[in-house]
Formats: sequence, structure tokens, C-alpha cells
Amino acid sequence: MSASGSRLAPPAARLVASGRSLPRRVRAAPLPAVATALARDVARSFRSHAHFASRPRRWSSLRPLAERHRLCSAAAAAPPEDTYDASATYDAVVVVAGGMTDDGGLPAWVVNRLDRAAEEYERHRDTAPATLGSPAPTYILLSGSATPHKPPPLAKGGFTLHESSAMAEYLVERRGVPPEHLLKDTASMDTIGNAYFTLVQHAIPRGWRSALIITSAFHMPRTRAAFEWVWGLSEPRDAVALAFLSVPDEGVAPDVADARRAREAKSEAALRENQARVTDLPAFAEWLYTTHLCYAVARQHEIGEFAEMKNDPAMKSY
Repeated sequence: MSASGSRLAPPAARLVASGRSLPRRVRAAPLPAVATALARDVARSFRSHAHFASRPRRWSSLRPLAERHRLCSAAAAAPPEDTYDASATYDAVVVVAGGMTDDGGLPAWVVNRLDRAAEEYERHRDTAPATLGSPAPTYILLSGSATPHKPPPLAKGGFTLHESSAMAEYLVERRGVPPEHLLKDTASMDTIGNAYFTLVQHAIPRGWRSALIITSAFHMPRTRAAFEWVWGLSEPRDAVALAFLSVPDEGVAPDVADARRAREAKSEAALRENQARVTDLPAFAEWLYTTHLCYAVARQHEIGEFAEMKNDPAMKSY
């Protein structure tokens, strides 16, 4: 779907609403203009939450009523990292992978991400102008290959079963998403890789102007930091307006969720240190392929050491 019809919140309004520091050029803007943008942004947020909480959802008959109520309440109370606008249209919905079971299945928190992405795809399809045809040309991009923290399951023929391939199979077979509207990233092995490979393999070549990034609530702070950093390194002609939507941490045990959030915070801090030093895309590629565990030849011997899996409760969510 063309991004020309997108009604994403203005960057200044998003910054004011999130409490983040404003750029110098925004701080210099007349106060009435900033206040007007903030009021419009807040009003839009209320409309977005009301729309999301009230519209029909296709719940599984196996989910008890209490569980449905819990998820509705969690969705309505969106965390501060979210910038999703239910009235906007996006060129792509990016789903960040979240691990697999040892036999190649998808954990509950990943299924939750995929179900929400399928709903977003259906929203675009159902609201697309008739002149554009049906279904809507919005893509779902599935980002993830494997994790360096445990061995990957195998697919038919002995090939690696990529996380994105397992996610694509679920969306086609269980949610009825046409396979021609699914894209895969089979190179990334972590959140930084999710951001980089989705940008250079899909967003830039396809000329996307807007994208919605979906992941679990426990993973959203680092995901947003990574995507805003990496996608912000692209040339102005390739700029993409990003929005973020987190889904409830369904299926993650409380102790595992706590451990994972602590691990995420540590990783995000390291990410921001690198962000201060790496300020353009060529420098990022150099850093990624010469120093990063998952992608540097000099460190490939470190992959395959899984002792951490036995001691770190956060690893249970990989």
C-alpha cells in the first residue's frame, strides 16, 4: 500500500509524548505549534486504543474467557515504547523472530507476534481502496535465522530450519496469509541483525516509506533502540517512518520474563554505546562484520559453545 496515504504521528509529537529530549530545531519551535502537535498525538492515541480494544478479534476457542480479557486489557494499555497508529497504513509489517522449540515449533510468545501481524495484514486488506485491488500489497516481513545460543533444528533434507521459515509456515497454514505477501530474512541471528538485514535486503531495495515493527513487550525496548539506530543510518532518500507495536508476553514464565528483561536492558546499554561511535551505514557494516559474535569471521569459533544455556534462565526464551 502506498505510503502517501499514511497518517503517522509527526516526529515532534511522538518525542513530546514519549518524554524524550527534543532536537534543537524542535525546541526552538513556537510553543503553540508543539502544544497543538502534542494534543493531536494524544487524541490519536486514545482513538487508536479504543479502536484496537473494541474491534472484533478471532480468538481461538481453546482460550478461556479470562485469558481473552487479560490480553485485551494488556493490548489497551500499550507500553510507552509503542507508537502504533491504528489509522495509519504501512508498507510492511516486520515481525522479529523470538526463538523455536527444539523440535522446530514456535513458542507462545512468537505465535502471539504472528497473530497480531496477521490481524494488521487483514486490517490493511479490508480497508484498501477498491482501485488497488485485493488483497492489499502490504508485506509481512519475517526476520530471523537462528540464535547463537543453541543448535538450530533441521528441516527437510537436513537443511537448517530458519525461524523465519517456521513463522511463514504458521502464517500461511494457520492464518491464511498469501505466501506472495510474505518476505523472509534468513541471515539475522540477533536483534541488531534483525534491524540491519531487514533494512538492506528489503526496505531500501523496495523503497518502503513506512514500516510497523512487532515484537514481545519484554523485547521491545532493545528492538526499538536497534531499529531506530540502524534504519536511521540510511541515506535521506531511503528514510523510512517507523512505528512500534508490542504484544503481551504470553507463555513466558514470570521468572524467565524477569531474567529476560534484565538481559535485554544490559544488551540495550551496550547497543547505545556502539550507537554513539557508529554513525553511518558503511561504518556499521564494518563494525558488524569484524567485531560482532554472530557475523565476524574472527569470532565464528565462539558459536557453538552452549554452556550459558544451562545456567541462565533468560536463555529459556531463545
